[in-house]
Amino acid sequence: MKKTIIASTLFALASSYSYADTLKLGHVYDVNHPWHKSAEEAARRVAEKTEGRVEIKIFPSSALGSEQELLEQVIVGGVDIVEVGSGQLGNIFKPIIITEMPYIFRDNEHLLQFFESETADKIFNDFHQQFNAHIVGSSTWGVRHVIGNKSITNPEDFNNFKLRVPEQAITMAYAKAMGSNPTPVPYSEAYLAMRQNMVDGLENPLGSIRSMKFYEVGNNLSLTGHVITAVHYVVNDNSLQSLSSQDKEAVLSVFKGMGRYTKNLVEKDDKNSLEFFKEQGVNIVEVDRDAFKEKTKKMSDDYKKNWSGYGDLYTEISNL
Repeated sequence: MKKTIIASTLFALASSYSYADTLKLGHVYDVNHPWHKSAEEAARRVAEKTEGRVEIKIFPSSALGSEQELLEQVIVGGVDIVEVGSGQLGNIFKPIIITEMPYIFRDNEHLLQFFESETADKIFNDFHQQFNAHIVGSSTWGVRHVIGNKSITNPEDFNNFKLRVPEQAITMAYAKAMGSNPTPVPYSEAYLAMRQNMVDGLENPLGSIRSMKFYEVGNNLSLTGHVITAVHYVVNDNSLQSLSSQDKEAVLSVFKGMGRYTKNLVEKDDKNSLEFFKEQGVNIVEVDRDAFKEKTKKMSDDYKKNWSGYGDLYTEISNL
């Protein structure tokens, strides 16, 4: 009996960590969202790889601010690591909005292939040089669809439709190009905005619509599939430099390796969510995607000056 107790105590001591450094990670997502689960896995891997010398403490659900505020904080050093979408990054770093163009990517795998390319590395390095922060662990947030108080089957159905969008210039632009009336609302306030009819609907991936319970305030899910949104881990460089060289490389290595792990979580969640919506009696609407592609195709010409320094990215992405 005594040997069993001693063995159990030694095991507990050996498996516990006494952290020397703690890094704060903030995001806007619910704790059930795949990107929160990704953060939890990243924290576990960092603790394991640094043998307990580095702890990642996660602050979900906008606890440290909106996505815009999180981006500002990770640049100045108020937060060490954040999860931020390409649209938000595009507000301050224009080249990355190439990934927010409507219908540019065929699927999530296509998106990740671009993030694993040399061109993406150049874009991320330029961001680092300008803002003293690393873009790492880029992955999909899912394919965006529209949920709201009426069915959307073609661009004409968007007439006078107040579509909630993030406070991001590029998102407002593609929402307008699709025919809607874009209405910026913070993510944490989107549910209330729909419930109080401040907006007629919003556009999110399936898993996010489920985790944020948007289906409770909008019963029509229109499968527009207009944008495959990218989200990135952004790490403050000064926070990294405060670590030992070994632990710095470990942290970067872990987050750079999170792309495909997160993609798998998102895809599984999206598949399960569609079945869930059907069970809940949500009206699933098939749309004329060709009409939306035609409606938004000029955006690439309107915005290509933002990434022209990296060549013809549209052609490069198409050829991946």
